[in-house]
Amino acid sequence: MTFLRITRSLVASALGLGLLGVAACTGSIGDAPDGPGTDQQPLCSESPVFDVAMYRINADQYARAVHDLFGDQVVVDATFPSPLQGYLFSTYTEANPTATAQVRPIMDAAESVAMQVVDLVPACDGDEAACAETYLRELASRAFRRPATDDEVAILTGLYTGARAESDHAEAVGIAVFGLLQMPQFLYLMEEQPTEGTSALTSEEIAQRMAMLYWNGLPDETLLAADLTDPEVRREQTERLVADDKATAAIGGFLYEWMKVKDWRSGEHTPEQQAALLEEMNRLLADALRSPDGMTELLTGTHTYVNSVLEDFYGLPTVSSGPDDWREVDLDPEQRVGILTHPLLMSRFAHGNAASPILRGQFIRVNLLCQTIPAPPAGATDEQSSLTPEDATPREKAQARLDHPTCGSCHRLMDPIGFGFDAFDGAGRFVPEGADVAGEITTHESLTGTFEGVRELGERLADNEDVRACFAKQWVRYALGRTEADAERCSANAFASALTEQSQTLTDLFVNFASSPAFLERAAAPEEDQ
Repeated sequence: MTFLRITRSLVASALGLGLLGVAACTGSIGDAPDGPGTDQQPLCSESPVFDVAMYRINADQYARAVHDLFGDQVVVDATFPSPLQGYLFSTYTEANPTATAQVRPIMDAAESVAMQVVDLVPACDGDEAACAETYLRELASRAFRRPATDDEVAILTGLYTGARAESDHAEAVGIAVFGLLQMPQFLYLMEEQPTEGTSALTSEEIAQRMAMLYWNGLPDETLLAADLTDPEVRREQTERLVADDKATAAIGGFLYEWMKVKDWRSGEHTPEQQAALLEEMNRLLADALRSPDGMTELLTGTHTYVNSVLEDFYGLPTVSSGPDDWREVDLDPEQRVGILTHPLLMSRFAHGNAASPILRGQFIRVNLLCQTIPAPPAGATDEQSSLTPEDATPREKAQARLDHPTCGSCHRLMDPIGFGFDAFDGAGRFVPEGADVAGEITTHESLTGTFEGVRELGERLADNEDVRACFAKQWVRYALGRTEADAERCSANAFASALTEQSQTLTDLFVNFASSPAFLERAAAPEEDQ
């Protein structure tokens, strides 16, 4: 194909600074934004509006945006760079840089898409240049989430003209599409940056934030046509977006990332079990979103959905006719404690088939209580092996860590919570025989105390205001693409608590955020960043 012979220098020259010119906006990548400890009481920012760095869309959003532009006939190549590891969420700005390592994969993904688009370019019976301009203007306006300017269209038609000398009409349009998919206007959520104080987003800027958050993709014509600066209109449109099937996938993505099981594959589950467990989890999350009290449903629910694969996994009577025959069942209240005992989560926080009180306790402490725990010091594993004999039980090993003058300070935050999960093995099977499920939460103002098993733990967590506020804060972090700075922390805590008080359901929580100052306004970057 002639398309393959067109050099990338043509596109790089036409785009000028283009993609590489924006790379410096992302800053450097260091440790995950969360620092140790959340019990500090820093000075509060007076404003609930947080500085948000220029945001590049992530791999999921890129795939959805390409689908929105070209439909099912175009398959997104997996070369688009995945978010960097070590961040709470895939939406974090620092997890999606555009440094040297990302530029080539972005170009490869754009080329793969553009080569497929060549076969979809509408035939032109008249002036081919005019046909190309019309097609590219409409495509750019959709991709940029606002009407494309004449200068932007001129860049794209220039690419078309330069390529047309060696290519046919459709291939030349493909070259222009290749360039469009690398332009900052497509890859970034471009917003006017105030030089000081805060400024309100325009309706178009709100539309792209809403579409990327609730749909992982592009705004439709209805959203772009609405006056989203009007609170009633914005609420109506937010509810419309959240009710769409596309929101189920996008919000589900947040929930999977919050649980740390997105794309998780356990060696303890067969492929058939993995597929069934994912479908089971999807159904449970859908129930929680419909529930009048979604947090209670998430953390204490006793029912689940099974097919023939999961009947065998859970040791239930065979009723389903096969993998596609699903039914709702109630499990033993000690065996099913909402998502807390789901096999995906249990296997995620285990070492093979061996349960890990450390990892399970850490999940509760970090993801449900929004506290942070420092990374273990170098040599911690070797130190652990020297504390107890090789044949020591898991509880004996844990107690040795707790008694150690250095290890104990952190492990007291995790291990005693993880003890409550002792009846679940590394695959998430309920194995109560010989289990010691006595647990304890320490150093927490409203939850400190002992508990017996995950059922009691889940009920206490579901009824706790700090847990609900933490969940709201996690959603805010996901939505804004960063963790709050020290000076914003107590303001963010109050903001999350207010969101929780407004929200009777999880869906309300997600919808209400689109009316918050943090979502509708943009703050000037700190002076050192300007």
